[in-house]
Amino acid sequence: MKVSILGSGAWATALAHVFAINGHDIVLIGRNQNNFDVERNINIKYFPDIVLSRKISFTTDLKEGMRCSDVILFCLPSESFRKKAQEVAKELDHDVVIVNATKGLDSTSFKPLSTVLEEELPKNYVKGIVSLLGPSFAEEVIQNKVTAICAVSKNEEKAKLIQNAFSNSTLRIYTNDDEIGCQIGAALKNVIAIASGAIAGLGEGENAKAALVTRGLHEIIRLGTYLGAKKETFYGLTGIGDLLLTCSSMKSRNFNIGYQIGLHDDASKVLSENSMTVEGVNTCRFARALAVKKNISMPIVEGVYQVLFNGVKPSTMIQKSMLRTLKSES
Repeated sequence: MKVSILGSGAWATALAHVFAINGHDIVLIGRNQNNFDVERNINIKYFPDIVLSRKISFTTDLKEGMRCSDVILFCLPSESFRKKAQEVAKELDHDVVIVNATKGLDSTSFKPLSTVLEEELPKNYVKGIVSLLGPSFAEEVIQNKVTAICAVSKNEEKAKLIQNAFSNSTLRIYTNDDEIGCQIGAALKNVIAIASGAIAGLGEGENAKAALVTRGLHEIIRLGTYLGAKKETFYGLTGIGDLLLTCSSMKSRNFNIGYQIGLHDDASKVLSENSMTVEGVNTCRFARALAVKKNISMPIVEGVYQVLFNGVKPSTMIQKSMLRTLKSES
C-alpha cells in the first residue's frame, strides 16, 4: 500500500515510521526541503537522531507525492487544513481513502475536520474518510512504545481497512463510528490541557489537577452531546484517554504553553513569543463562542478564554472559579 502523508512534522513522521514497519511505502509531503535530510533519511527538525526506514521518502511536490497513492493522510495544523484540502482536490485524479490525523477543529467554522474533508474533496474519488485519534505522543510512537488509538469513521469497512493496515505489536487501533464525539473530545481536551498546565505553573498540586480534569470532562460531554455525540464516546480513548494524557505531561504543547502562562501568571507575553502550533488556543475561542450562544455551562473553557484573550491572570481566574456559587456535582 502507498500512503501519502500531507505534513512532515513530529506526528506525521511518527506515523510514517509505524506504517513503514508494516511494509507500506510512505511519502511525506512537506513545505521545507531543509527540514529533511534525504540522503540520510532523517527528519532534521523533529527527530535528528533517528534514521528512518528507506520505505519513507520526502517531497515538496504535492502532485508527485500523491501519485498512485492508496491512502492520503492529512497531518497538518487545523488552521491550514481546509486550504490544503482545496489544493488536494485540484490534483486528485484517482480513488483513495482519506485519513485525518489532526486533533483539532476547523479554524473558521468549528466543524469536525472530517466534515471539512467531505466538503472540499471530490466525492467521485474519495472512497472513505477515516480519522486516527486517541492518546498518543509522537516521541513515544516513533520509539515503538505501546500506544492505542481509534480509527473513526461512519464507513465501517474503511475504518477496518485502516485498522488492519496499520496495527502492529506496538500500535493497537480500535474502530469507532462516532465522528462528532471523537473529534470533539480530541479537540476540546487541548483547552483543558492549557488549564491543567496553568495550574501546574502556578504551583498547584495533584488535587487541583484531578478536579480540573474531572470537571473538564463534564464540560466536554455537555458540548459534545449537544452537538450530537454519544456520551459513552467520552469515556473511551478519544475522550478521557486523550484528556488524561494531554493534561499531565510537558510533552503536550497545550499543557506546556499553559504551564508557561501559569509560571508567568500572564498569557500575553507567552503567546506573543510562542512559535509552535497550539490547537487549544483556537479551539477555546470557538468552544466558548458556542457555549455562550447556546447557554451551555463551561466555566473552565470560559476561564481559559478570559486568560488567553482578555488578559485575566490565571491566579485570579482560579480564585473566581473556587468562589463560584456552590452547586451539585451533576
